[in-house]
Amino acid sequence: MKKRYTASLLVGLCSITFGYSAEGGESSLIGKTVKTVNITDANDKPKEIPFLGQYVVTLFYTDPDVKDVNEALSSALKERNFPKDKYKGVGVANCDDTWLPNAAIRMATRQKQEKYPEAVILLDQEKKVAKEWGLQDCNEAGVVIIIGKDKKIKFIKAVKTAEESKSISSKVIKIIEQEIAK
Repeated sequence: MKKRYTASLLVGLCSITFGYSAEGGESSLIGKTVKTVNITDANDKPKEIPFLGQYVVTLFYTDPDVKDVNEALSSALKERNFPKDKYKGVGVANCDDTWLPNAAIRMATRQKQEKYPEAVILLDQEKKVAKEWGLQDCNEAGVVIIIGKDKKIKFIKAVKTAEESKSISSKVIKIIEQEIAK
């Protein structure tokens, strides 16, 4: 009985600590207004996360160790070709949860931005976004966050596998379509 109680208590504490519920990764963070956070660009210059409050934004907050985990969702969003005057995507590398040196991440980010000049990719070297927005379980994950023009979180999920990314694509697209229509 004591072991079962201890295990239940640990599971409950982990759910609180990570901020994500067991039901599909959605959390109590939905509806929370996000704050502006200053992080850095690929040249190590201070930069705010852009577009908040101006567009519907999909923010990919990704541990570089699993940089391609949300490729399926990213591809689905590109194929949908949302109107550029209403929707933007932003990538933020969660540099604090990786073994990779920040210099290597900056170099890879600059190369990616040369290949995709319209891409907005920033670096969070001190986990500022996670701390300010209450994201706890970011290690080995690509956290997908949909933020409405009202700066409120509409969807959030810590994605740990390519299958998860693919499985949430239609839901994410539907939420973005609803937000754009407002």
